[in-house]
Amino acid sequence: MSQGSPAATGSGSGTAEPAHGQPGDSSSNAAAAAASSSLPPLPPAAPLQRPREERDGKQAGGSSSAAAGVDRKGKNLPSAPAVPSSESSSSSSGGSSPEDADAAASGARPFDSTVVFQQLVREQTAIKEAGGPLAEGAGKKKKPEEAQVKSSHVIAELWHNLIKFFLGEEWHYSEHVNYQTHPITEVRKYYRVPDLATGQGVDHLDAYSEFRRVTGDGECFYRSFIFSYLEQVLDRQDTHEEQRLLDAVKRVSVQHADLGWTSKFPRSYRAFKKLIKKLKRWKRHGMWKWNSITSTSSYRKEKLLEFFRSYDTTQDILTFLRLVVAIWICSHAEEYEQRVPDLSEHYSLKDWCFEHVTPSREYTDHVMMTALAEALEVPLRVEQLNGGPAHDIYTAPGPGVPLVSVTLLYTGIHYDVLYPSAAPAES
Repeated sequence: MSQGSPAATGSGSGTAEPAHGQPGDSSSNAAAAAASSSLPPLPPAAPLQRPREERDGKQAGGSSSAAAGVDRKGKNLPSAPAVPSSESSSSSSGGSSPEDADAAASGARPFDSTVVFQQLVREQTAIKEAGGPLAEGAGKKKKPEEAQVKSSHVIAELWHNLIKFFLGEEWHYSEHVNYQTHPITEVRKYYRVPDLATGQGVDHLDAYSEFRRVTGDGECFYRSFIFSYLEQVLDRQDTHEEQRLLDAVKRVSVQHADLGWTSKFPRSYRAFKKLIKKLKRWKRHGMWKWNSITSTSSYRKEKLLEFFRSYDTTQDILTFLRLVVAIWICSHAEEYEQRVPDLSEHYSLKDWCFEHVTPSREYTDHVMMTALAEALEVPLRVEQLNGGPAHDIYTAPGPGVPLVSVTLLYTGIHYDVLYPSAAPAES
């Protein structure tokens, strides 16, 4: 109250202090009213929380502490005179209400909850736009290129979901690998393949029972390839294939060191080995938790599908596969220089890999598919939707049937997973 008191601040006209009066004394009230008419308007009300200087016994702005009621020696001073009452203010304001008089005297407008709420909304919006603590993702430092990749991921997911929506499919926002497989007889309807009467049907796919759709975002080949491979690895009771795969990628790691590249390979390599460890753990937990073979297989597959739901878990894996392709191609330059066109003295095989292989969402061609299958030693076959001949991209060296092989369906611009029909004996 001392900062808003005329006695504490003083008056430039030298007006004398108003006399103190008792509550029931009319003469004192009249004197107070007369004094108030000559005083300047009161400043706005002080905040509920007083300044630190005032709490410490000093007047804000460097003035003495007399206004706070205590002198520098700590002695109490006479209290400041009372602020003129609302009754006297109303008599001088022409009969207005006490509330209006107080608002006019203090220079403040009546309280409006709507205005206050709108102000809070504006402040929070400004904080978000400025990247403050309420901003989405605050506290996480992202590099510009990571933010660009993240935005492209969102655009790809939106585009894929729009396609599924207009085709009458169920809306699943973050399914990068569809949870359900579909009978191969539905492939014509889904991809709008012409009828058999035109001679362009899908009879060449009779050897397959089902197909699984994968998000078309530029990573569909790598995602389809590694999902199909890991799904078959999970169906095996032993861990021989996991160990063979780790040995293969260890050789690629040595080749990366020989090339002397500075890349994201060390980080993505660790992420890939961590994924293989998860596969082994899913096998153990599935066998311990479930008694039947069907339940065990469902548990493992559910875990794998959950892992492939979003970029947060699969981005490092996709990066790793692209780097494996680039490392393998550059480590076998004599073989692959003949397959890559437009190479020259100023445009090497490494330049081509860094432009067309390692960046995310770059289209995958026959050269890259061959390099990946050779590096990981995984047999790969690609069937064409339009009825062309199947391509055996890579076959396992030596006699015998490979433990795991991958078969994909190529539509002309996209790759999905194909499931061969089981042999009668296996059924």
